[in-house]
Amino acid sequence: MQRFIERFGALFGAVSIICLIVVMAIEGDPPDVSEKTAEQVVAHWVDMGDGAWFSLWLGILVGILMLLWGLWTSNALRERGVTLLAPTAALGAVCIAAGMAMDAASRLALLDAAEHMPTAAVVAVSAILQYLWVPFLFGMVLITVGVSASAKQTDLIPSWLAWIGYAAALILVIPHPISFIGFLVFAIWLLISSILMFRRAGAAA
Repeated sequence: MQRFIERFGALFGAVSIICLIVVMAIEGDPPDVSEKTAEQVVAHWVDMGDGAWFSLWLGILVGILMLLWGLWTSNALRERGVTLLAPTAALGAVCIAAGMAMDAASRLALLDAAEHMPTAAVVAVSAILQYLWVPFLFGMVLITVGVSASAKQTDLIPSWLAWIGYAAALILVIPHPISFIGFLVFAIWLLISSILMFRRAGAAA
């Protein structure tokens, strides 16, 4: 198993992004608690179908893949002489994986028991889901800055992609909702970076 991760770990980032897109397409956005009534919020979760359960478990897989990608990337940075910034990919991946775990736990509670929970509890948990982008933001900034700042030394990604990483990090820290654009840029950045890392690490092996 370790050899498999060492060989294909770079691609886990790309796979996680593809799976995340599927999850988002199935789940959609949670109801806006500032615009919906409590009854509408409860009805939203009670009426969710089997697709929501599938996306929940797929979301857990996304978190695991991101965590493994972060560990692979941090190890690749360290092997190429990076010291201070080497842990950033792993730490960023931990933030994203923790966000996915909180998202999955919240959705599990709502999908399984929204009909039987106090209305106020359903609204509170749904509100947490609505604003759960914060740990993802932390993780994405750590990953893009750490990997991009090490690009010249490691040659894992080209310089032009490193600048896109910097741009993504900058957009991400702009006050919400503008930062949402940064999430899209990050997704594209990670997809391309993962494929290039896989090719370049394989060529260097």
